[in-house]
This record gives sequence, structure tokens and C-alpha cells, in this order.
Amino acid sequence: MKPRAALCALAVAGAVVSSADDAGARPSESGVYTEAGLGASGFVGQAAAHARVGPAASLRVGYDVLPWLSAGGALAASTHEATVPPPPEGEHLQIYDAAAELRLAPPVSAFVPYLSGGAGVSVMSTNVLEKVGMLDPEQRASPRFHAGGGLEYQLQDRHYAFGVGADWSITPRFGGAQSISGRAFIRYTY
Repeated sequence: MKPRAALCALAVAGAVVSSADDAGARPSESGVYTEAGLGASGFVGQAAAHARVGPAASLRVGYDVLPWLSAGGALAASTHEATVPPPPEGEHLQIYDAAAELRLAPPVSAFVPYLSGGAGVSVMSTNVLEKVGMLDPEQRASPRFHAGGGLEYQLQDRHYAFGVGADWSITPRFGGAQSISGRAFIRYTY
């Protein structure tokens, strides 16, 4: 049974590699785009002890200034279970992000690697993290800086692309909390 499974895995890998070789550089549409993503987000470092990893959603809108440079905006939201000492127990918090960003994506093949970065603001829905010193009293907003990257696959239909991406961010006024988020997305260029 094991040789058959290995042979099947090799056949699938060969098909993927050969289709990637045949794909070549695909010209995508350029101009205004939208991108919707779903994934997960979580704090790293000391902040990770105070909130669990949670689901996240994002929406990006922008314009391809050059074939390899895009400028736009990003909105994201995530929800997390707070893991602070009781009371309270079972509390959740939401984080809402809005940012302007730049994206570098050299159109080298049907698989396009990209780097992105930007700045904006993060807002927390609750003060539950005041208890552990991440927030000052009555503070709910912080500047946010992020950088990330990923891989996008350009479909034969020039308007659509699918991809995966990850971002690292820091929010200085939330005790310097850092987070990492990952997502799968679909992108449409008009």
C-alpha cells in the first residue's frame, strides 16, 4: 500500500509542477482591485498570554499604479477570547484595523510573490486588557504598522487571482503588542 501512495503523490506533484511550468507569466488586468480574505490572527510575545488566536476577515481595495506596484487601503477585523485572570471570565474582544498600504508584486509567472506594508489605526472593542496593562484606562485606539507577504496565483481569466498571505503588525499604544495574521484570499481586478 505504501508504494502505491508514494506513486500517487509523485504523480500529483508532477502534475502540479508541469502545470506551473506551462502556466508561464500570465498578464493580469491592472487598475482598480478588490480582495477579500479569511484566516486567523493572534498576538505574539507577551501579549499572546492575554488573548487566544481567533478568526479574522479582511477587505482590501486599491489601484495598480504600475504593473508591480499597488496602492490601496485595508480593513480587517478579528475576534479573540481574553485569557486574563478572573474576574471576568469568558470575555471576548474584537480588534478592528484600517490602514493605507503599498504592495510590491513582480509579475514573474502565474505564481506571483508579493510584499506589502502600511500604516493605520487599530481599535479594540473592550477594555478587558486594561487589567494586564496592555491598555491605559479608557484607551481603545492605537496607531498600527504592518508588513507582510504572500503568494498569489493568477487564473487564466485575467480578472481573478487566489492567494495566501501573512502580516506582522505592531500597535505601540496597546503596550507595543505584536500580532501575526494569515489568510487565504480571492482578488478581483476590474
